[in-house]
Amino acid sequence: MRVLVAIDSFKGSATSSELNQAVKEGLMAAVPDMQVDTVAIADGGEGTLESLYQALSGEFVTLEAPDLLGNPREVTYLLSENRAFIETASLLGIDKISPSPETFEQASSAGLANLVLDALGRGCQQIFLTLGGTGTSDGGRGFLEKLTGQTVLFEQVELIGLTDVRNPYAGPDGYARIFGPQKGGSPEQIEREDARALAFVEKIRVEQGLDLQAQAGSGAAGGLGGAILLLGGRLQSGFASIADLIGLEEKLVQADVVITGEGHLDRQSFQGKVPVSLVRLARKYHCPTIALCGAIGGADLSIYADFQAVFSIQTRVQSLSEAMEKETTLENIRFVAGNIGRMIRMK
Repeated sequence: MRVLVAIDSFKGSATSSELNQAVKEGLMAAVPDMQVDTVAIADGGEGTLESLYQALSGEFVTLEAPDLLGNPREVTYLLSENRAFIETASLLGIDKISPSPETFEQASSAGLANLVLDALGRGCQQIFLTLGGTGTSDGGRGFLEKLTGQTVLFEQVELIGLTDVRNPYAGPDGYARIFGPQKGGSPEQIEREDARALAFVEKIRVEQGLDLQAQAGSGAAGGLGGAILLLGGRLQSGFASIADLIGLEEKLVQADVVITGEGHLDRQSFQGKVPVSLVRLARKYHCPTIALCGAIGGADLSIYADFQAVFSIQTRVQSLSEAMEKETTLENIRFVAGNIGRMIRMK
């Protein structure tokens, strides 16, 4: 029996590698001769650089750049050969602020340009930007304005945004109305921002012949998806791109069972998150997939019909802060993995 373990990080608790190792330990404690392969995995959000570094190696570059509120912050991105991988949320992440109407107005994507320009200065031919988890809602205008006059630099470089969000730039499903509330925007602020976005869409349509509304994902990361398109870049599926870069499919071919998971498995997981994306890929190889999660949103099993089974790793009643302590998380997932190992051994 060969098991592939590829669990997304439990945000604020444990990394993909830590979770994978704990599951491997639990499985092998139950079945010592089980073959267990692990692969650090992410969908473009937290943990992406770790996943890519383990697969591609390279070097980390650290520099100081203004975060979404303009405060200087040290941030790291990955260089591998002539490619740069930048995790946008490491600088512009919603976790860097307490969302409020004030931060909604202040938050800017401008600082991200510093990282892109640094990568360009190092001769990178491909620059990947992961677009999950940002706290900005400026339509990518801060990013664009800082790169004004530098567009010639992108003529020989591929700028690639990784996202599984398919929202258009403006309107009912645009970045302001869909993501603005969670980023602290008041109804009035969201209304104004969407009006600005709609006006920008029309301006670009007239001046450049590009219809941002027709481009799936242009509303990703508070409109950064649209900014990337305007710079001549393109948008790709976060999970699919990372899976390809780390050779995930080759590992799936050899697996009899897949164990995946994330901190909170719910309906939002079907918008390109690791567990659902992985179970769909594993189906191609008729490989049953089990999900281990910190929490499961909803008791309707039909939602998770693609999985062989889904489990919450919680073993007792406790507060959220206690449940999210790293050692508690790893202990719990190790225990549940051991039980799964015993079940697999019985087959």
